Amino acid sequence: MSNLRHERVRELLKRALGEAIRREFNVNDVGLITVNDIDVGGDLRSAVVFITILGNASQQKRCLHGLEEKRIRLQSLVAKSLILKYTPT
Repeated sequence: MSNLRHERVRELLKRALGEAIRREFNVNDVGLITVNDIDVGGDLRSAVVFITILGNASQQKRCLHGLEEKRIRLQSLVAKSLILKYTPT
């Protein structure tokens, strides 16, 4: 049963985070960002996000720097779009 819940939460997070990234970042500046997978912790309070960045080297560096800077904003956007007890960090 918990495996099904983890799978559902993982897919919801993947969609919500992809939409938040699409809104926050311009493709021309940072390249194309794709959320490939999310590994959610057992207690659903932490997650590791696996992404792909398509673009040149400078766009990839800007993208990683931008994702680190906007991590809290992205987390709040995901929290607003999903109804979960805890939003994974």
